[in-house]
Amino acid sequence: MEEAVGAGAASVREVGPRDGLQMAKAVMPTAAKLRWIAAMVAAGVRRMDVASFVPPAAMPQMADAAELLQAVRAAHPSLRISALAPNLRGARDAAAAGAHAIVLPVSASEAHSRANVRRSRTEQVAEVARVAEWARGLGPGAPRIRAGISTAFGCSLQGRVPEGEVVALATDLVRAGAQTVSLGDTVGYATPTQVRRIVRAVRSAIGAERLGGLHLHDTMGTALANVLAALEEGLREFDGALGGLGGCPYAPGSVGNLCTEDLVHLLEAEGFDTGIDLPVLIAARQALRDGLPDEPLHGRVAAAGLPRGFVPAATAARTAARRTLPLEGIRVVEFSHMVMGPSSGMVLADLGADVIKVEPAPGGDNTRRLTGPAIGFFPTFNRNKRSLCVDLKTPAGLDLARRLAAGADVVLENFRPGAMEKLGLGYEALSAINPRLIYLSCKGFLPGPYENRAALDEVVQMMGGLAYMTGPPGRPMRAGTSVNDITGGVFGAVAVMAALRERQATGRGALVQSGLFETNMLLVAQHMANAAITGRNPPSSGDPSMPKPWPLYDVFDSADPGGQVFVGVVTATQWQGFCREFGLDDMLADPSLSTMQQLAAARPRIAERVTAVFRTLPKVVLMRRLEALGLPYAPIAKPADLFDDEHLLASGGLISLEMGSAAGAPGGAPAMPVAGIPGLPVLIDGTRPSLRRQPPAPGEHGAEIARSVGLDEAEIAHLVAEGALHV
Repeated sequence: MEEAVGAGAASVREVGPRDGLQMAKAVMPTAAKLRWIAAMVAAGVRRMDVASFVPPAAMPQMADAAELLQAVRAAHPSLRISALAPNLRGARDAAAAGAHAIVLPVSASEAHSRANVRRSRTEQVAEVARVAEWARGLGPGAPRIRAGISTAFGCSLQGRVPEGEVVALATDLVRAGAQTVSLGDTVGYATPTQVRRIVRAVRSAIGAERLGGLHLHDTMGTALANVLAALEEGLREFDGALGGLGGCPYAPGSVGNLCTEDLVHLLEAEGFDTGIDLPVLIAARQALRDGLPDEPLHGRVAAAGLPRGFVPAATAARTAARRTLPLEGIRVVEFSHMVMGPSSGMVLADLGADVIKVEPAPGGDNTRRLTGPAIGFFPTFNRNKRSLCVDLKTPAGLDLARRLAAGADVVLENFRPGAMEKLGLGYEALSAINPRLIYLSCKGFLPGPYENRAALDEVVQMMGGLAYMTGPPGRPMRAGTSVNDITGGVFGAVAVMAALRERQATGRGALVQSGLFETNMLLVAQHMANAAITGRNPPSSGDPSMPKPWPLYDVFDSADPGGQVFVGVVTATQWQGFCREFGLDDMLADPSLSTMQQLAAARPRIAERVTAVFRTLPKVVLMRRLEALGLPYAPIAKPADLFDDEHLLASGGLISLEMGSAAGAPGGAPAMPVAGIPGLPVLIDGTRPSLRRQPPAPGEHGAEIARSVGLDEAEIAHLVAEGALHV
């Protein structure tokens, strides 16, 4: 057993609307499907197979696939939606309807392949390659291409399926362009020992990052035992169907899927956080029963009821985390926009502070309406906050803001110099009515000759040497993220916490300032030190001729198109192991390459040899061999790749965030949400700071905040009527 079962996160994909309905005797009406799906989303289901894009004559249950998928996307922007398509035509239809991921079935059993998709196994792998090539042409918004190996554990048509063929098929599918490969026990023949063996073998062949989930049927009653076996092998993604519905019409003897309710109960009881409210999920069976009144439902948990006093371990851990957040009880009033101020407020909010984001009435922060590269600013940096929309140009709106500040621990702002003072909301004015107030001002520059200049992250990167260090010679280039805004916001939050600690001793508040330019200078400090020591400017990181003190420290191509990998070899021991692994023993014997200095000087010659070797190896094979050597390596990932990053998912590093607050998306709020956005990169007593509130709608909490400072219902109604407050 490679990994013991323990606490963490597990992902459950609901496949009932797709696989679960394949064997149903009656056709479930579209409206009933939508009510059923809504009930499961309300329970916390975040991933769902919604439909199969197959000919309606072959499967009448799926005749409404496009209509259903479009309606689900519009109604549930936080849901990650996948659809099954057996071929390129179906994949195109699924993408047009808005599927985030497309699942292509590929049978390990040759007999099942011909019965299910009317093609040989080899022909279906070729079809996956066609779909993957088509998807690559769609650009960044393309749906993910997943391959599902059905009959991976046996087949009622063929009988035994050699495990070596399953492993070879998984490898072929990755080479064909499948981004992940899942394993399906289509007829429910799998045993725990077999699951452990095949999961381990497939993971070794294609890499853990390519191995998707486990799709189990429960013909022999072993599905839950098989889940435990997969958990022990490190797998954290499983399919289930509410009520245990489903089966394969092309595999005689196949019965229903693993029941989602039973799956969630097992995972939560074992300490895995699924994010699903089990009682609400069980209640969703009624919507399924209403849509298919004559279809028998299955499931042990629903029949027996939850054990008395049952509290899932993950729920208990989340409750404990909520009770012990370090800044609980601290109130922050945030006047901010863009990134620097909001990122500072986000850190304080994630750590437990009650952060009230004050936005202009009625439409809220203009950051909500940004487009292009800035479209994700608002949802990313405004989680765990409450929204108050006021018109600060009205006396009543200004009075409400002052009332909030009078009872706050912290006021945070990042507007142009003098803007808050002009409103009467500067530090001097507010500290006069609240001497214990910590006032954080996030500015482009700390006090000095530049303090009244307009500043952006890009501006300070250019003037602060960071753009010079990032780009190639003569072409200064900004870093690929708002590095100073975010880091400057974090420094501001750190200073606030220091000031709160000092207030405990003195009883007095303080003015705290964080500078964008000064943040940039700290990031460039190591390069300034280099210049001071050497007497000259260091070469930029983008200079391909920049000397490096190691034989390998570069990005290389693999045999896969676009499959690049960074590799570093930085010690003599690593160099020796690298050469032996990749057939470069002649370089080890070369006396002109016997020291690290000689190796560094010979980097161009070494890179030429290594490039030729790496171009013969598939990316997953190359990375597996590098990992076995213990070398520093990394695939070149794009932002969208990180939603399915194995480590982020297993470690709880991603939080499910609604994207509807990004109203700047073409056509308004984006239809496609991001399933996971990184949380704070810290653990406190073994727990990651988590999501307590989704990014707020404009003025979502206006009435409750107004009540908290003493306004009654009549006063609130009056403020709303005169436009000073938007709720």
